[in-house]
Amino acid sequence: MSVLKARIPDCPHCATLPITIKPHRGEGTLYSRVNISCGLDVHKSSISGSILKSDGTFETHQFSTTIDGLLAMKEWIVANHCERVLMEATGVFWIPVYSVLEPYVEVHVVNPLFIKYVPGRKTDVLDSVWIAEIALNGMFKASYIPSKNIRELRELTRTYRKLIEERTNHKNRIHKILVRNGIRLSDVLSDIFGKSGMIVINGLIEGKPIDQTLKMIHNSRILKKKDEIKRAICGELSENDLFVIQQSLECIGQHDCQIAQYENKILKNMFPDNGNIEILVSIPGIGFTIGSSVLAEIGNIGQFDNPKQLVSWAGLSPAVYESAGKTAHGHITKRGSKYLRTMLIEAAQSIARGKSNRLKHFFSRIQSRKGYKKAIVALARKVLSIIHHLLSNHEKYVESPGKEKKIKLPDICPDPVMDHDEMIHILTQAGYIVHKSNPVR
Repeated sequence: MSVLKARIPDCPHCATLPITIKPHRGEGTLYSRVNISCGLDVHKSSISGSILKSDGTFETHQFSTTIDGLLAMKEWIVANHCERVLMEATGVFWIPVYSVLEPYVEVHVVNPLFIKYVPGRKTDVLDSVWIAEIALNGMFKASYIPSKNIRELRELTRTYRKLIEERTNHKNRIHKILVRNGIRLSDVLSDIFGKSGMIVINGLIEGKPIDQTLKMIHNSRILKKKDEIKRAICGELSENDLFVIQQSLECIGQHDCQIAQYENKILKNMFPDNGNIEILVSIPGIGFTIGSSVLAEIGNIGQFDNPKQLVSWAGLSPAVYESAGKTAHGHITKRGSKYLRTMLIEAAQSIARGKSNRLKHFFSRIQSRKGYKKAIVALARKVLSIIHHLLSNHEKYVESPGKEKKIKLPDICPDPVMDHDEMIHILTQAGYIVHKSNPVR
């Protein structure tokens, strides 16, 4: 463990760093000057920490990122009575550091873009001292770090969306193989992975004649297209193609099972959300997948005072350039939650393709003047502003009286039966005191 003690004026590179700079005001937050601060330069296998005092002296230690190293760092920070800890957001390496320090000291995470070090010699020690200097004077805008339950919900929703994307990749692979061999089922069936479509695909895998396969379909609407289906299946699948299709179908089945389990887990974690998921699902173009992910990304809506702050945080606000008294607006900044921005664009595209409503009329009006892409972004921004209003006022979206959207959520599967000992253990872990009572006679 290396130890370094010095005064900032004695360092040729740190002497130019002013210590009496006024505090920086973030979005609605004023960080005042403190007497003792700590700056952490977090890496994959090491952490450089510097504790800086208001008189200019600082002390630097090097720690490992193991559990023992993190605990030693926490003890070092607490023993020196640090009032504030600041570190950069470096991938996922900052998360265990934040979790260890959160209960004991005021800790903030900041975007590295906003606290770049001055050009010149760059070392881990100088980086940590510079971060401590910024923390001491409050010259930073902290990133929003939600509570633990919101972070866990984000983990579930992001993995849930990844599973849906992986399932879609397997379906697209099957589409590609069928079209490549002249089998155009998608031109006849709206969903080849529905009940009737799967009967046809399984018949192709098993090598059954098409007439025998069609006898297993009992949907009258599909049977009217019997001749069209026969003309669509005019190619042959090789042994290799059949193997890939079969493996992809097995993966789709596994993903279906995992997606259902994630939906159940997400619903249980969102149970005490006071009906927020139903509020979002009431908006056209938003279903359970997008609604749950949006709630997980936003977290507490109370942290945003107005819709403009939420739109800016999502990276959907246009960049502003001002020079010589002239103001120009550019493309959207894209400096925000990429997950939230992506889901809102998906919702906007769903509205643009969906039934006629006020939001679609808004999209059509912008599209006629600005084009499709700008209209989609404008619609996504409008939907996010509506979400802020609905969540803040706890209201559901109503297009017009009597035309409310039907809300459909996945059903929560009951937990397996537990014995009394497991129930008592869960209650005690939740903070309840369980007393044994005599049976009533």
